[in-house]
Amino acid sequence: MSADLAERLTGYLEAYVERCGDPRKAVYARLFHAMPALEALFANDSDGGVRGSMLQQTFDVLFDLAGNGAVAQSILVCERQNHDAYGVPESDFFVFFEAIHDELSAGLGALWTPQAAQDWTTLMARAQGVFDPV
Repeated sequence: MSADLAERLTGYLEAYVERCGDPRKAVYARLFHAMPALEALFANDSDGGVRGSMLQQTFDVLFDLAGNGAVAQSILVCERQNHDAYGVPESDFFVFFEAIHDELSAGLGALWTPQAAQDWTTLMARAQGVFDPV
């Protein structure tokens, strides 16, 4: 099942890039629209490198969660602590994932199928499970 989930995630991202291009600007536009105060945290990111790195790391986490999640757990715990130090409260930690979801689903339109929605729900449950083990 996990290999299939990773393959489908790859397909969603490839289809998005083919239709819409690089998602970085659109994802951050959604993030800053949802939480305008977060934009100030990127004031020194004049070339967008930090934003690009953060998005890439998040995609890496998603792919790891589609598999065994061995690396995702360490990254998520560390980044939640880092973001707490930046003043991003625990309750807002997953807002970035929501911005990615909203951009992918909007960009893919009809290609964002019920299966894609279920796959995203599965990935988010696994991510949340790092902090709320069953």
